[in-house]
Amino acid sequence: MLALAIAAAATLGCQAKGSPDAIADAFVEAYFVQVDQEKAKEFTALGATKMLEEELREVEQVRKEGYNPNDARGEVTVRRGDPITREQRVRYPYQIKVSAEGVDTIQEADIELTQIQGGWKVVRVGVVRGESPRP
Repeated sequence: MLALAIAAAATLGCQAKGSPDAIADAFVEAYFVQVDQEKAKEFTALGATKMLEEELREVEQVRKEGYNPNDARGEVTVRRGDPITREQRVRYPYQIKVSAEGVDTIQEADIELTQIQGGWKVVRVGVVRGESPRP
């Protein structure tokens, strides 16, 4: 986990604050690594915000009972692929591996950003999940 944090800090340090790279990475850190939908919402707009608001409603009761984002974490490694630009949008492919309780879950995430009111925001999140037992 420490190595991931150091790698993420080094990566973020090389990016311009507010750049699409920095916003995409900050979203992925909040949503996939910290498992904190509320924090992740800071980086979203439109459909991505709606998705997170729905997730927060779904977990509201569980959170009231004391289960918090720290309880949902496993060992997480993140790898970002090359961005794809289309018109005014930028898409980033990510591979997120979560290891917990003897199971590795591999998530392929497609994070799409656009500029809204002068700043980059995540507007769409696509995720495909798969599980594979550890050898």
